[in-house]
Amino acid sequence: MTKPRYKLTNDGLVNLLSGLGTGKGKRDHNYFVHGSLFGYKELEAAYQTDWISRQIVDIPADDMTREWRTIKCQDADEIRKEEDRLNVQSCVNEALSWSRLFGGSAILPITNQDFEKPFRPDMVKKGEVQRLLVFDRWDLIPHSINTWDVLAENYLQPEFYTLYQGSQKIHWTHFIRFVGTKLPRRQRVLMQGWGDSALRKCLQDIKDTVSAKGGIAELMQSANVDVITREGLSEELTTDQESKIIERYTIFDQMKSIINTALLDGDEKLDRLTLNLSGVAPILDNFMVWISGAAEIPVTRLFGEAAKGLNATGEGDLKNYYDSIRSKQTSHLDRPMSVLDEIMVRSALGNMPDDYNYDWNRLYQPNRKEEAEAKKIEAETDVILLDAGVIGRSHAMRRLESDEVYQYEDGVIDQIEQSEDLSLGRVERPSGGEDDDGFTL
Repeated sequence: MTKPRYKLTNDGLVNLLSGLGTGKGKRDHNYFVHGSLFGYKELEAAYQTDWISRQIVDIPADDMTREWRTIKCQDADEIRKEEDRLNVQSCVNEALSWSRLFGGSAILPITNQDFEKPFRPDMVKKGEVQRLLVFDRWDLIPHSINTWDVLAENYLQPEFYTLYQGSQKIHWTHFIRFVGTKLPRRQRVLMQGWGDSALRKCLQDIKDTVSAKGGIAELMQSANVDVITREGLSEELTTDQESKIIERYTIFDQMKSIINTALLDGDEKLDRLTLNLSGVAPILDNFMVWISGAAEIPVTRLFGEAAKGLNATGEGDLKNYYDSIRSKQTSHLDRPMSVLDEIMVRSALGNMPDDYNYDWNRLYQPNRKEEAEAKKIEAETDVILLDAGVIGRSHAMRRLESDEVYQYEDGVIDQIEQSEDLSLGRVERPSGGEDDDGFTL
C-alpha cells in the first residue's frame, strides 16, 4: 500500500510575476505581536503630559457618571443622602478613569469588619460605612492566587491583597473591582483577572498625531525664507571671506528684525520664498479621525471640533456615542454597582429593601422644542389608547407619575382604578345556551 501524497497549497491570491502571496512581497511579512501589559509608567506619563490621552481616559468615565441615576424605592431619599455622604458618584467616576487608564481599579469600603476575613454585606449596620477609598490596580499587591476552587468567583484571581508599601492583608471580598477593557482569557489570567488599558491601543496613534503637529509647527516657523542673490559669491568664498559674509548677513537679519528694513548692496537681489502648506491640514484631520476611531469617541466630542459638511450638526454621531455609553453602563457598571449598593443601601437603611431599583438617567439632553414634541406625541398616544379602551385613566396617570411628570395624592389613582373595575361590570353567560362560546360584559 502506497502512502498518500500531500501537496502544499497557498490559501489566497498568488501572483508569481509580482511576488504577491509567494513570500517575496513586502506585505507578506507583516504580522502583529503582543504588546506589553505590565508597564504603567508610559501610560501614567501620557495621562499626565498629553491632553489627548487625558481626554480619551476621562471623557467616557465622565459621561458614564455625568447624569448619574434615579433610585426607585420607598426610601429613595434616605439612600440618596447616604450616597451623597459617601461621595459615591465621584468615587465611581475616579474608579472608572483608573480602570480605563491602567486596566483595573477597586473601591474599598471602610467598615468595622475584619479585613483579613471574608466581607459580609448582610452584616453591615446603619451608618457603618465610614468612607470609600479608590485604588488603581497597581496599588494592589496580589497574594495567594486561587487555583484550587473552580466554582469560586475569584478563580485564578488573588485571595488576598496588600496595599502598595503596606502590610495589612485584605481579603478580596472587601474590594469592589472595576475591570478595564476585555482581554482574551489567557492574557486575563496573566493579569490576575484585570483587563487592559483603553489608552494602550491609542498610544501609537497619539504619538503620530503629536509628532505631526510638532512637525507642522516647525514648518510654520520656516514658512517664509529670504533668498538673497549676490554676484561673485562663490569667488568671495574661495578668498577666505566667509566670516565677513556671515557678519554682513547677520547685520541684515538684525536690521530687518529691529527696524523692519532690508539693506542691500547694488548687486544684491532679495526674494522671499513661501512654503505651500495647503496639504498639511487634511493630514492632521485624518490623524484626528484615526484617533477618534481608536478611542471610540466622536471627533466632535474628543477634540471639541464642529461637525463638517453640508447641514452637518454632529448630533447623529453623539446619539450613537451616547448609545454606546449606555451599553457600557449596563455591561461595565451594573455589576460593581450592585455590589456597592448592597453595602451602601444597608448603611443608609440598616437593611436591603425588596423594592430597591434604579435607572440610569439619559445622557442626551433634548432642547425645549424636542421635549415639547415628545410630550405631544405621548399625550396623543394616551388619548388614542383611552378612546380605544385599551387602557384606563389610571394606567395613563401611573405612567405620568412614574415618569415624574405629575404627582398625585396618595390613593387617588387607586380610587380611580377601583371605579374603572366596577364600571366594567361582571361577565355573564349569554342566553343562547351552554354551547355558545360568545360572551358579553
